[in-house]
Amino acid sequence: MEAVIEFSSTSSGTIKSGSSILYTQCECFDEVLKVFDQMPERNIASWNSLISGSVKEDKLGEALDVFRRMQREGVGFSWVTLTTILPICARVTALCSGKEIHVQIVKSATRPDVLLLNSLVDMYVKCGVFDYGRRLFDGMRSKDLTSWNTMLTGYGINGYMRVAMDLFNEMVSCGIRPDDVTFIALLSGCSHAGLTEDGQKLFHRMEMDFGVTPSLEHYACLVDMLGRAGRIDDALVVVKNMPMRPSGSIWGSLLNSCRLHSEVPLAEAIAKRLFEIEPYNPGNYVMLSNIYANAGMWDSVNMVREMMQTRRIRKEAGCSWVQVKNKIHTFVAGGGFKFRNSDEYKKVWNKLREAMEEVGYVTNTDVVLHDVNEETKAMWMQEDAYKMSFRHPLAPQ
Repeated sequence: MEAVIEFSSTSSGTIKSGSSILYTQCECFDEVLKVFDQMPERNIASWNSLISGSVKEDKLGEALDVFRRMQREGVGFSWVTLTTILPICARVTALCSGKEIHVQIVKSATRPDVLLLNSLVDMYVKCGVFDYGRRLFDGMRSKDLTSWNTMLTGYGINGYMRVAMDLFNEMVSCGIRPDDVTFIALLSGCSHAGLTEDGQKLFHRMEMDFGVTPSLEHYACLVDMLGRAGRIDDALVVVKNMPMRPSGSIWGSLLNSCRLHSEVPLAEAIAKRLFEIEPYNPGNYVMLSNIYANAGMWDSVNMVREMMQTRRIRKEAGCSWVQVKNKIHTFVAGGGFKFRNSDEYKKVWNKLREAMEEVGYVTNTDVVLHDVNEETKAMWMQEDAYKMSFRHPLAPQ
């Protein structure tokens, strides 16, 4: 079914914006752009609809471009605009763009609401600028539960769990009652920081002290926490006794624990169950393949790869990005063949390799899970260090 919409000079802004929203909800994003460009007049709601559509289609760079175009045309913005754009900056760690938005908030004559300030704090902490994010948080005249959860999540995903626990205690002392999101942030943080005992205590306090019934996500955090600590048997007991049916994410956590602790037979049993639950999830196949590769079982690695080919399962290449000025540059793992063989690439690569050798860098090839010789492994690892320099550029912010 195709909708045909024609705009006259008398068409109302509500109809125009509504048509954009309709197309966005129908996931006809290409049509959204056509409709938008045909509008004789555009208001802030129209621009917000286009930005939301870009986000829905996971076109984050395009959403930022729409926002900049909106500014160039002097449309202005609403708090809704900024609360949509700031999470994008957080996802792609576009700190420069986030700071530009912060400047516009400061210059505005209208006081920002709690929702916008929460988005701003979230952007800073997810971009790694904790001190500034905490200053904003401490300076907020009023905070809601999301404000506290935002800071706790930021600390948790970056490994600052001692600070997070102190903030959690402060939150409780202020009379703020934690919810399920609070405990997901804390339990996940404890898992990645290796604070198994603290995490278990929190899990048991959830329902006993705060009346929060553990959900599937909380059990997944507990299973992951125990598995990472090498307590896989305890994790299996939790899976067996949990009140709901284990999800693919829980079995995936166990499979990852088997990878970390080289438990090949158990990994095979868990992978078999995962292939039944999520037969087309490429991550499960790749993880089992890596477990085999780490054990030097190359025939089994080939078996998994053949299974993926038979089932037509492909894993998309890893992707990294970096913001340079106002442009987000994206590149995939390994890079393009043409670029990797260019004179520019070789010149920079040789300089970086010499600098690495001068400071005594020794390549650890154990993490290269491919059946190739040591020289090739070393080259791949050194190139990975080169790509890391792009992911974390030493540029002034």
